[in-house]
Amino acid sequence: MTKVLFTKVISDTNQFIKLARSLLEKKSRDKENLFIVEGFKLIDEAVAADFTLKYLYIIEEESQNNIELNLSAQEAFKKTSTNNNVGEIFLISEGLMKKIASTETPPEALAIFFKKSDSLVNSSVEAHLVVANPSPELQRVNLYCENLQDPGNLGGIIRTALASGCENIFLDNCVDIYNPKLIRASAGAVFHVKFHETNLEEFLKSTINLNIQEQPKISSEHLPIQEKITLVATSPRAEHAYYDFKPENHEKIILMMGNEGKGLSEKAFSACDTTLNIPINPKVESLNVLAASTVLLFHFQSLNKRDLYRP
Repeated sequence: MTKVLFTKVISDTNQFIKLARSLLEKKSRDKENLFIVEGFKLIDEAVAADFTLKYLYIIEEESQNNIELNLSAQEAFKKTSTNNNVGEIFLISEGLMKKIASTETPPEALAIFFKKSDSLVNSSVEAHLVVANPSPELQRVNLYCENLQDPGNLGGIIRTALASGCENIFLDNCVDIYNPKLIRASAGAVFHVKFHETNLEEFLKSTINLNIQEQPKISSEHLPIQEKITLVATSPRAEHAYYDFKPENHEKIILMMGNEGKGLSEKAFSACDTTLNIPINPKVESLNVLAASTVLLFHFQSLNKRDLYRP
């Protein structure tokens, strides 16, 4: 079982402080295969999603004022341990916490976690878009994000997607999912979603192949059903409003969302099977990508006639 050590750190030149500070940058997160999580609530979310905790930094005053905090920290290490490594908790000043955190107001705690090898699929999307493949297969509603660069926007979209029941997200040249701001904006949803890194060419090739792939018609409950895949985008010029869209039985939807300022690329937009408009007050020029995603994702949830999480 993992042993937990408490170490007081007072210098900003300490190697563990330098490591935490370096993980604010994507190149260091990629190199070290680590990322940071700020605040106990999000740390708990990462632990619950089975991410392995490496180091924990706690403001010393918080630790002294909360005996139960130390016990819960030790339990977190024990829960995520897969070997006999030594887990370490660093007691630091509020000033040091400001230097390693991404927020102006420092959190009471900051943790370093190992990335999961299966949290982001860094291979061709083709292998993961086969309907007959159980790990993973397309859901009834899926999300494709192209060139989304604002971590707050993408984090909010991930949170909305998970809340609506969409847990399959394809990323094409988007901001790093381990960006601290994105993690905060997602409210921990980023830890519970399956991501697939792809590019437009591979993605379109795969969806076309799936749509023309011959599968048996229903002859028994054990045989697969031929499923249509529909790529959906939004446009103020679209002829039909989103609430008029009625997918067919067994139709699977991939909602295509593009860059905050430019929208979908012309090639991606042209490839969509259906474009829908979201009627809004003419006094408002447009909705941002997060708001538009929210409208469409929950509309698609309603089409599934699913009370996903009703108490």
